[in-house]
Amino acid sequence: GFDFGKMIDLTIESESRPLTTLQQQQRSSQDRDSAFVSLAAMISRIQTQVNTLNSETVFTNTAASSSNTDIVTTSQGTGAIVGKYDLSVTNLAKGQTTSSTNGYTNTTDVAADGGTISFTINGTTTTALTISASTTLAGLRDAINAQGTGVVASVVNDGTNNKLVISSRTTGLTSGFVINNSLTNGAGTVAAFANGQNTTTGNTQNSQNATFTVNGLTISSASNTVSEAVPGVSLTLVDTGTASVNVTADYATLKETVRTLVSEYNKLKDFSDKSKTGALANDSVLRQSLSDIRTTLLASNSNGGRYSYLAEIGVELTQTGQLKFDETKFNTAVNSYSTDLQKLFQGTTGVSGVFDTLKTKVDNLDGTTGLIRTTRNSLDTTIKSYRDRITTQELRLEMRRQSLQKMYAAADQAMSRLNSFSGQLQALSR
Repeated sequence: GFDFGKMIDLTIESESRPLTTLQQQQRSSQDRDSAFVSLAAMISRIQTQVNTLNSETVFTNTAASSSNTDIVTTSQGTGAIVGKYDLSVTNLAKGQTTSSTNGYTNTTDVAADGGTISFTINGTTTTALTISASTTLAGLRDAINAQGTGVVASVVNDGTNNKLVISSRTTGLTSGFVINNSLTNGAGTVAAFANGQNTTTGNTQNSQNATFTVNGLTISSASNTVSEAVPGVSLTLVDTGTASVNVTADYATLKETVRTLVSEYNKLKDFSDKSKTGALANDSVLRQSLSDIRTTLLASNSNGGRYSYLAEIGVELTQTGQLKFDETKFNTAVNSYSTDLQKLFQGTTGVSGVFDTLKTKVDNLDGTTGLIRTTRNSLDTTIKSYRDRITTQELRLEMRRQSLQKMYAAADQAMSRLNSFSGQLQALSR
């Protein structure tokens, strides 16, 4: 008999050629879109470096260092001014410390069972702590600390006894305090402090401001961390003595950004070379991306300074078409002629610098709003169109298969009846 199933498969296979073509076209478009995603990522990384090279701070970054970190340490801020700052530290800022005049054998000994205690700090008195029951030395410490005021209580063993010690929470003259003590202890010795105690009397340490000079100017500070004595630099006073703070130009970020830009350009060049036989073979967007960036990096720039080309400061094109970074040339330019280098990079009044121009180029290319994005939008429309057409073709082929199955099923039945009728005729003729 006839193999109708095989006949149907051969028919569907023949009629599926338009579908196969659409699927191949869809995969090709998807491969191109994937390649554009990679291209957009490369352009974005180049864009990041270009934005840094155009920033206001890349030529004004500074580094601060101390000649003697045993006297003063530094922390870099913003807006530092290059220069040398001579410091002479006379006093460090301190907080007040006041110890009880009496001590206790154990921290569990009762130190008070009545009365109140409060603290006057810079003219303001804290809420009085009222004691209404037997309170141990440790308990009194905890109760004072629970108030969260400008003082901190602790229990210190001086080698003989445990004493209640009250300390300023911060440093500086205004952190000094007067202890208003009217505690009582009917069961024994009450926690007490020196008679006439005040901010300058009866303390183991009086509070004081830091005093120091910067280039001869006397400065007083309540804290040992000082942020306004040297512009853009935070100082931490460690000990008394002399030291110098040196603020120098810091071009490390600038150099590293140029180095990274060269590396990212070379990755783009490699990608372009490998794409000659790939999804973006002969693609105009890829060609334009590489051409726009290369042309800008190699072009002459009339900025009025000593440098007109990036090659003069160490960014050079090799025979392979890649860039190389000559660090020696760059160091000479940045250390000796930074103003001219900035003119080359960022331009002058009425003249765009190399990286001003390159910023415009890569912004026009980028994968967010530029040429790559519009190209991907077009591809997305094409891919969706292919998907719809493939769905239509698959539905048509399925309907065609069902129609063939019905037609061949009817033919098979007809042939069966014909064979049966033929057999009957043969039987009658015998």
